[in-house]
Amino acid sequence: MSGISLSRPGRTRRLASSVWLPWTCGLLALLTVAGTVLAAGGRFERGITVPTAVLDGQQAVTTGAAQHVRRALRAGELDLAQLADGLALGSDPAKFDSQIKHFNKRYGRYRSVYVLDAQRRVLAHAGAAAHPDQVPEHPANAGSGDAVRIDKVPVVVQYAPFSYGNNDRAIAVAEYDLVKLRNAFDAVQPATAWVVNGKGEVLASTAGFTAFQPLAREALRRAARTDKPVVSLGDGSADAREIVAAAPIRGGKNPGPSWSVVTARSVNTVLLPETLARDQALLLAQVLAVVTLGLFGWLYVMWLRPLRRLVRDAERVADGDLRDVVEVRRCDELGLVARALERIRVGMAAEVGTRSAHDRRVPAAVSRKVP
Repeated sequence: MSGISLSRPGRTRRLASSVWLPWTCGLLALLTVAGTVLAAGGRFERGITVPTAVLDGQQAVTTGAAQHVRRALRAGELDLAQLADGLALGSDPAKFDSQIKHFNKRYGRYRSVYVLDAQRRVLAHAGAAAHPDQVPEHPANAGSGDAVRIDKVPVVVQYAPFSYGNNDRAIAVAEYDLVKLRNAFDAVQPATAWVVNGKGEVLASTAGFTAFQPLAREALRRAARTDKPVVSLGDGSADAREIVAAAPIRGGKNPGPSWSVVTARSVNTVLLPETLARDQALLLAQVLAVVTLGLFGWLYVMWLRPLRRLVRDAERVADGDLRDVVEVRRCDELGLVARALERIRVGMAAEVGTRSAHDRRVPAAVSRKVP
């Protein structure tokens, strides 16, 4: 019996290895395939050609954004001119204040609205501090100046001259907060858009930016100087490839400042045949990875852990520990093995009990025969 107890652990360990090793090798092979596809599927070749229709679409979106900005600035000029017409109907500058405050409350795009007289004194004011030094000396018509920095914020000063009272001259002024132009870029998504001045300095953007800082990338700065969309390769990686386009802006009724809208869209967001194949490869890799990990978990929970429990029970019975019952938790082949092992344990326990009783009876009988 000692020979059996020594040989069984080796057999049970070999059984566990023979079950676990092929599964592990197969699942690791699947995981390796998934990783290879994931790595290869995320790469772009530098020779990929973006169709002309995609470039034209990006240019059309950029031109539309430029028109939105142009209309927004023009709307500000018209609203301010309408305010000036209303102020011209009055003769008492003391009443300007209520009209200015109502105007500023109605239109939330201005950081400050005020009225200057001929001596450039502030007659009425609403909002933040006024900056008369940014207004032309004697503007003949309503218009807009170029963007200036006021309290670290890019602002366009719009103005509309008017006459009131006894032919007194005044100017209605509104400081247009360019951060409000963000709403004009809803149509450019998922592209990123920037409004830049003639020097290529950023005035507004759909992304984070520092006012009056140059565009971050050379491809963007180059696009701002032209009106033709280009594909920027960057460093050649997938994340660096983007479609860049630009369109000019005029500030309003007058020629105004020389601004441009620049947009950039990652090639990854364009449904090219190459990107579609890449996306399918990435999806396949993800599915393979999930299936492989699921199979690993299933193999461990359904087979390896119960098999190891059976190995421990078999080794315990082989070592002569017959006190604990071998639990039968399943109805499959492992359950049959557990039932057989439990029958062996019960038989061995009965045999040991019988042998112990016999060993106790023999000394008693011998002792009674001794005189």
